[in-house]
Amino acid sequence: MTFHTNMLNKCKTLLPTLSHNLHKGQSGRIGVIGGCEEYTGAPYYAAISALRTGADLVYVFCFKSAAPVIKSFSPELIVLPYLDNPDCINHLKPWLEKLHSLVVGPGLGTSPIAQDAVRRIFEYVSRESNFNNKRMPIIADADSLNIIEPETFRNYNGCVYLTPNIHELTKLSSRLIGRQTYEPTVTDVQAILNILGGNYVIVLKGAEDIIVNKRGTFACVEKGSARRCGGQGDILAGSLGTFAYWASKQTHYCDELDPEVLAAFAASALTRHANKITFTTKGRNMITTDIVELLPNAFQTLFEN
Repeated sequence: MTFHTNMLNKCKTLLPTLSHNLHKGQSGRIGVIGGCEEYTGAPYYAAISALRTGADLVYVFCFKSAAPVIKSFSPELIVLPYLDNPDCINHLKPWLEKLHSLVVGPGLGTSPIAQDAVRRIFEYVSRESNFNNKRMPIIADADSLNIIEPETFRNYNGCVYLTPNIHELTKLSSRLIGRQTYEPTVTDVQAILNILGGNYVIVLKGAEDIIVNKRGTFACVEKGSARRCGGQGDILAGSLGTFAYWASKQTHYCDELDPEVLAAFAASALTRHANKITFTTKGRNMITTDIVELLPNAFQTLFEN
């Protein structure tokens, strides 16, 4: 059995057992923070991917101007237009306390309003201890990575996943460790982890996805495709929101592997496999909506067989 196949088998241990006795929400209530007037597709892709991975409920917290657009994409999503409200934290508090994991960044944008809102959300989540799940994982993606500092989650109980591409990791590296390179190495990723402290997993997206935490480094070599249409990173972030919650419920290691690493590996493999099977039919004309449609097929192949 290859390392890759062995890892996929271990990822299957994260899946909750389906039962007629389950209640709505027990398989995951996921929050997605992002979506402004300019970017409405990204939060949709992240949110619908969390659902397609197996979460029960997904909430999208976005700008008021983005809400009607995102609502129109799918009736499955609960869309809340509070992100650019001056009192956004008080509007979000009751919802944040219901969540099992939080995906931050898809379609967020770099406006001062968006960045300040997420900074306050991070501060609130880190400070408060009244959540029903104190180990709530956070996935920081896209423009939310600009807000991550060594003190942001230093004492946070939950796991924080960072999902940069090469360009985003270059900016993180330059800002946090003073090293600017367009070809980041695993050593650079480890140096970023060291300065951040806390419980982090970094997923560096590329030709192979590199997954690093304080206990080790792993590569996901699941074959994808050469087609790089926008939105594939949002699929990864959203599906990781679901897998991360399932990992947070694990009470033991699987063959000494952290459940958080398995969550990252599972989301990476799912995204890449869905990309691959979509490309076989759509080729260079493939778009991210096509990939989302085949996420269930990819999930069944990887984790249910």
